[in-house]
Amino acid sequence: METKFIKRHKDSNTFIIEGSSFFDTPVHLNGNLIVGDNTDFWSDLVVTGSLELRKCVAVKGSVCAASAIIGAHSVINGGITTEQDCTVLDHATIDGDITAGGDVMLRPNIRAGIVDAAGNIEVTGRAYVKELRAEQKIIARKDML
Repeated sequence: METKFIKRHKDSNTFIIEGSSFFDTPVHLNGNLIVGDNTDFWSDLVVTGSLELRKCVAVKGSVCAASAIIGAHSVINGGITTEQDCTVLDHATIDGDITAGGDVMLRPNIRAGIVDAAGNIEVTGRAYVKELRAEQKIIARKDML
């Protein structure tokens, strides 16, 4: 894995990937990860801590993290699995399913397969998903534009 694009904040065990970077092999990191805009992962992305994808990030494989925020206009060709909460921001596309051990928040115009949450699922605006499965509540809100 190319490491010249990655910086690490030791105190918080957070890795930071510069925007417009690319990785042609699977990325597995022990810690938290913040990914800059327009970054491409050509395979799976696995993080043991929290994950924050900025805008327009592309992941050709699947994503696995303790918790995740998927940035606007990002595309994930696989699915997303989190141990805790997962937030998917405006116009993001997940070709696979979203499975969360906590709550899921879906912002307007996202696309995904089945959304399965151990907690609540909150949908704001229109979401294009195959099915919503929440162990607690499904909360629908109008798009507040």
